[in-house]
Amino acid sequence: MTFNIIVEDEAKQDLLNIYKYICKNDSQPKAKNFILELQKKIQSLDSVPYRCRNSYYTDDQNTKDLIHKKYTIVFKVINNNIHVLTVFRQKSY
Repeated sequence: MTFNIIVEDEAKQDLLNIYKYICKNDSQPKAKNFILELQKKIQSLDSVPYRCRNSYYTDDQNTKDLIHKKYTIVFKVINNNIHVLTVFRQKSY
């Protein structure tokens, strides 16, 4: 089964903010490459989204976390759709 991936507006804004942050603190080529990595990870969900852990941020069993480097991609599986809800950097304490 192949799932449709829907990147919600909040997640799109998150990706833009990550891009801007990396551009400001490093370089535009690195920012572009990292966003492409994140997008590739998101696209990989289309075939096996249930491989990811249940989300730490909700009790909903259909909401999952995909980790890439120090970033969390939170998504929800609804029927044959994957809704990417948010993308953020995990804080280290």
